[in-house]
Amino acid sequence: MLSTKQPVLRRFWYALMPVDHLKDGPKPFTLLGEPIVLFLDANGEPAALEDRCCHRTAKLSKGWCNNGNIVCGYHGWEYDRDDELLMIPQFPFEQPIPDAKARSFRAKTRYGCVWVAVDEPLSDIPDVPSCAWVTSAYVR
Repeated sequence: MLSTKQPVLRRFWYALMPVDHLKDGPKPFTLLGEPIVLFLDANGEPAALEDRCCHRTAKLSKGWCNNGNIVCGYHGWEYDRDDELLMIPQFPFEQPIPDAKARSFRAKTRYGCVWVAVDEPLSDIPDVPSCAWVTSAYVR
């Protein structure tokens, strides 16, 4: 885990884990002091949200995925990859959902890994001719 107070480092991409690690559900990660939950959206692409439900601050990483959305394990609030609250199971069907959000981060797949940038990236993920170092770094 990388933790620093240098704001410019928040504007770079970081390889966090192989994308295959997300196939069995959400995973927590801390990057630059930010608690993040990683999961796969409906298209199988990685998504990254703040690991905090806006309802009772429960960790979203303790929940599960439902059709590419993440569901909080505490009360079942459901969010999409773009931080929108989609469903509150305790609300009657006709009751509107409040405009509550879980902060989202930029996430991409490259070289078989999930890459995350906390703030607007200065540039794209670099092209690396041989990326064996990326995937081998995560073999345990």
